Amino acid sequence: MTSFSGDAFAERMKAAAAQRESYTTPVHTARKRTRHDLSSAAPSDDDRDEIPMNPLSILNTSRSATRNTATVVKSFAKKQKLRGEQLTQLDSFLNDTPTVREGKIFTLLLSLQNDVGNIIVAAPAFSVSPELKTNIQSYTHAVLLSPKLAQYRGDLPVQHVMNILKKHRFDMPPGIENNPADMHKITSAIQDAFTQCRSSCKKKLFASVRVMRVNESGAKVPFDLEPAQHQNLFALAQALVEGTKCRITNSLCGRIALMRDVYLQNSGAAFWTDLDRALGVMRTVANGNEDARDAMFEELILADKALHGAVDITYQVTNDVQQEVDDLIDAASADAASTPTSNDGPRLSEVANGLGDPPEGDNGVEDDMS
Repeated sequence: MTSFSGDAFAERMKAAAAQRESYTTPVHTARKRTRHDLSSAAPSDDDRDEIPMNPLSILNTSRSATRNTATVVKSFAKKQKLRGEQLTQLDSFLNDTPTVREGKIFTLLLSLQNDVGNIIVAAPAFSVSPELKTNIQSYTHAVLLSPKLAQYRGDLPVQHVMNILKKHRFDMPPGIENNPADMHKITSAIQDAFTQCRSSCKKKLFASVRVMRVNESGAKVPFDLEPAQHQNLFALAQALVEGTKCRITNSLCGRIALMRDVYLQNSGAAFWTDLDRALGVMRTVANGNEDARDAMFEELILADKALHGAVDITYQVTNDVQQEVDDLIDAASADAASTPTSNDGPRLSEVANGLGDPPEGDNGVEDDMS
């Protein structure tokens, strides 16, 4: 066994050291660096990419961005005038993890759903508001005085007004069409408006040819006025459109002349039924011929002037409201109108000029609209 030889080991180490020195960069003497040296010494883009980022620097950048976001959100929250406890909740929310945030948002949505449900349950029962009643009354007059109306009684006039309300949504809550009870309230309001409107119209027809006087027994009874005291067609038209948005047109005067013609034959409870019958007769005679229809209404106007006073009428242009109503009725009731078949009251002729007495017990003013 040989012993350790220090000299031999030293020589081996020297040889290894000498071999290592052959790979080292030679040391150059110091000199002043030129512009070329500076430009060539600058790291390239690839060199920069290879430089590893400091994890601590990345963390600091992320924290800085988070702080900036929180500052912006809190500033916005203050502008929205959130309460103090809400700002505290917001600060806690911003510091939560994404999973916790999602959980909180879903929880708040469920809570909001419960609150909305409580509000709906606690909502008061629907009632026809004064604003809705005003619009109903306005359009009821426009429908009743429309020359396009096919019949004055029944469901058709009510449906015309209902269609207008659905179009404009006058103070009607969303989805009310799905609630039969609430829709019945609106339908009843429309029917009441038509009852009042028809009653007012009939009273004005009465006042155009008759007056209430006290007889020998002390009772008030209707008396026929002398023809010279009758309201002429223009004056009657003015009375009927007063307080409405309707204009005095040739077509409207034709309808009013027809109303008074029928009223003089039967001013009782069957007046409106007979008026619908008269319209049915005219439709049958016209048979879709508009010229024939216009000729019949013109004949009624001439007959009214001959009986109640000749007057020159300056016809007005239909306004937007009446035109809208006329167009809606014309489109909705082209084929929907049906002629009433009631046989109440006297038989109607195409042109009737005689004075009719109201049935016994009916003074021609009050009307049974049921």
